[in-house]
Amino acid sequence: NALGVDDANLLCSSLDMNGNDDKTVAVRHKMLWSHARRNINLGDSTIETAAMPLVLGLIRNESDGTGAHLVQYRNPPLPMERFNTLRIDSVYRILRSRPELCENTGEGDIEK
Repeated sequence: NALGVDDANLLCSSLDMNGNDDKTVAVRHKMLWSHARRNINLGDSTIETAAMPLVLGLIRNESDGTGAHLVQYRNPPLPMERFNTLRIDSVYRILRSRPELCENTGEGDIEK
């Protein structure tokens, strides 16, 4: 295989996503896959900072069928330890690029 297993898995998964009626879902999957593979850093993108918590939530989803497919495209799937490392690394790179996401603005604080 000229692509190698990882690239072949990505290509097949991407082509499968193209058949999805909701093209925004296909784009979301491909962006997250590219970020997890370190082809891009979503933290350096033009995505508004206010939308980044949504992106982080998509990456963070537990691997119980509620969203792991957004990052874990491989067939067969990656071992859970490797998958969790990819997710943590993906979140870390976004937070490192967007430190303002970690700033405490005081909003939502409970008054004492």
